[in-house]
Amino acid sequence: MPRQAAVPVALAALLGIAAGGLVLWKAAQRRRGRARSGSLREEAAGERPEGKASEAGGREALPLFAPTTLSWVDSSLGSDIVVVSERQEWERVEPLLKKELEKWPVLGMDCEWVSVEGKANPVSLLQMASSSGLCILVRLPRLVANGQPVPKTLLDIMADDAVLKVLYAARDAQVSVALFLHLLGFACLPATSKGENSVSVWEKVLSKCQGLVDIPFKGRKSGSTGEDKSGETRSPHKGKNRRSVVNVHSSGSQQARDPRRQKRKPLGVGYSARKSPLYDNCFLHAPDGQPLCTCDRKKAQWYLDKGIGDLVSTDPFVVKLRFEPSGRPESDVDYYLMVKENLCVVCGKRESYIRKNIVPHEYRRHFPIQMKDHNSHDVLLLCTSCHAVSNYYDNLLKQQLAEEFGAPIGSEEGVRLLEDPLRRQVRSGARALLNADSLPDPRKAELLQGIKDFFNVEAVTPEMLQEAAGLETRICNESYVPHGLKVVQCCAKGGLRSLMQLERRWRQHFLDSMQPKHLPEQWSVDHNHTKLIRKYGEDLQIELS
Repeated sequence: MPRQAAVPVALAALLGIAAGGLVLWKAAQRRRGRARSGSLREEAAGERPEGKASEAGGREALPLFAPTTLSWVDSSLGSDIVVVSERQEWERVEPLLKKELEKWPVLGMDCEWVSVEGKANPVSLLQMASSSGLCILVRLPRLVANGQPVPKTLLDIMADDAVLKVLYAARDAQVSVALFLHLLGFACLPATSKGENSVSVWEKVLSKCQGLVDIPFKGRKSGSTGEDKSGETRSPHKGKNRRSVVNVHSSGSQQARDPRRQKRKPLGVGYSARKSPLYDNCFLHAPDGQPLCTCDRKKAQWYLDKGIGDLVSTDPFVVKLRFEPSGRPESDVDYYLMVKENLCVVCGKRESYIRKNIVPHEYRRHFPIQMKDHNSHDVLLLCTSCHAVSNYYDNLLKQQLAEEFGAPIGSEEGVRLLEDPLRRQVRSGARALLNADSLPDPRKAELLQGIKDFFNVEAVTPEMLQEAAGLETRICNESYVPHGLKVVQCCAKGGLRSLMQLERRWRQHFLDSMQPKHLPEQWSVDHNHTKLIRKYGEDLQIELS
């Protein structure tokens, strides 16, 4: 071999030997580390010797294992995963979880659900992991099948404020606990010294979380809202390193969080403003010249085109009817005689406005026909920003009504169609049989048996398989009652006055929440109520729409 070629060969050989030695040394280190972790874990199971560690300033430090001990990540990710589909399975695993939470009340969590056309369905998978890494995957649709309620013990864990809920099935939920402990500076389990129980150690752990519990997420670009618990605005801190402690809000205090003070995005984005005015302020007159009401130009023109009205003037546009109207205003200051401006009744803005139903349509649509006459009183103009704010407050009142009348919003009772898990399983199995030629024979037999049981047949034909693959998985919910209908039904039991009270409540809610400064003249929370009682009486037989 020429001398020039021998040098590169020798150099390559030396590099190969060095690399091989490095790999062998790394492998030996890993084995040594695992052995040390095992011995230290055995030591941790028994009583640890007394000892004190001190930090700067003489404060007692939390006792920790050495950095080479088994880490939280290794411990968490090596633990078992339990899938819960039935109540009996939950009852078996719940005591284990409860025991761990009593010692270390921190729970990694995540949820999974399916969104259809942008609308999220109920949670289908609840994922939880304890500090030891015990991971429980709760298949909620299976757990509550056949009308079974969610186990109370599960609800109690979810509602327990003493159990910290931290990030995510399986490894996601486990990692969230490991991250929690890592961010607090714990490489391993904080040990308990002699005479100290796990509760006192947990209190020390919890003390490191001061100012970090129940803090709302804020993106990099979203500024602080600067609100305290009472809803008052605070001056933001100016120092770069200063952090404000955010108070924990109860569900009731949410009403004080006015979205107009939020700075995350402009209000009213996505709303489509009107392209024409709502009020044309045309007038209809009776044959004797008495003003009857205002109307839009299209309606006034209709009377002219039908030959049942005569044009009196064009500015203002006045049409006199050729027939006697069914009713006349009771006074010259009737609401429907007032000229109305095309502006936001809250802030006075004269552009980008849309109609606002003061009594939401989901309630009004079920009112008796007697309360639907002349309901344009409850249709006002709001700019897109004020409309968004008003909708926010409307949702708060809807939640109150849902609780008062037992009319839940978005629950199974309020869903017209339900997903049938059995039909979904059959359809999924049929599609797998049609599209997966490589399925193992035992799996094919299992899927075919499920289709046989569903159709109650001895053999599955190709036509039957196609039918199963296209099976409709949604079924009608026999207990379906829309939220708005249920509220109106409950109010209707109290008669006409009770329904008028619901109407008045929505009107007053609008005044209190939005404080409009530009309402049309004669707009009133009691509009038409006296007339209704006088015309129909309090004992009117209520027939809901």
